Amino acid sequence: MDNFIGLDVSKSTVSVFIPQSELEIEIANTVKGFTQLFSKLKKLYKKEHDSLVFVYEPTSSYSSTLELFCANKHIRVFKINPKASHNFAKALSIRNKTDKVDARMLCHAGMLAKEEEIHIPVIDVIVEQINDLMSYYQLLVKQRVQTSNHLEKLQHKESTATLKKSL
Repeated sequence: MDNFIGLDVSKSTVSVFIPQSELEIEIANTVKGFTQLFSKLKKLYKKEHDSLVFVYEPTSSYSSTLELFCANKHIRVFKINPKASHNFAKALSIRNKTDKVDARMLCHAGMLAKEEEIHIPVIDVIVEQINDLMSYYQLLVKQRVQTSNHLEKLQHKESTATLKKSL
């Protein structure tokens, strides 16, 4: 159980629970923040640092820096489904929802992991690029529809001629 490190990922920070020393820290959600964390873990766990497993909920693009870092450093991860972690927290009667509490809960949720669910992330650069391009395409389509709808709404107003021309 000591080898599961709970990480609650948010946009700019990551709350971390390290069970070996009952340490709760907050780091930046950046490569530098993860590098500093990993250095700290190497000192705490010494030769056992190879057995560490980072446990976190994949949260849209916020966890991508963590996944890339783990892939590069060959750190094993357990990505727990947010619904499963929510139900696990309910089963533990955890009512307070803070980043520190979530990080601690995710550490304990590592017990739920089956061996085949723990792995080193594999990052396929081409797939990532395609996902980014598709996301951008969807944004453009959505903006086009919104602009078209807005223009249609303005069609019957004469006071907005300049705006209609601009759109």
